[in-house]
Amino acid sequence: MTDTVPSTVYKKRNDISQVNVEVLGKLYKGDLMGTLKPEGVKSVDVDKGKQLVIIELNQNYKPVLITLSDLQKKYTNVKSNRVILMVDDQIVQQSPAEVFVDISNIMQIDVSPVKSIGDIDELYMINLWVRNEKNIKELNRIILR
Repeated sequence: MTDTVPSTVYKKRNDISQVNVEVLGKLYKGDLMGTLKPEGVKSVDVDKGKQLVIIELNQNYKPVLITLSDLQKKYTNVKSNRVILMVDDQIVQQSPAEVFVDISNIMQIDVSPVKSIGDIDELYMINLWVRNEKNIKELNRIILR
């Protein structure tokens, strides 16, 4: 194979490993980890036997957890069920009703209609941007242009 020929890899959704996370004694989908405030995390442990990440929070950090379904209803005007949800440009591979995020650490929600997918009407992409140094810098760079 040469550098001019692209390689194509087909991945099954089930092959993508999804980690479960324990926070405050409750189980959540792994997508939650990326939305927690790093300064609010006291420790992270991995239980390989249970395939579980255990996150202990600092006593003064109280995340405001909301499902992606509820977030869509509360913070957007998108009524369609045909939605591709993303967190920091990473597609969420779980049901929006099962995935929680810390809404207090989301700085921006981008909603984009997708109009170029054949016969599919009312398809949207909703991308949540977590409040972190990289995203703040990028947002400021875009605003300054």
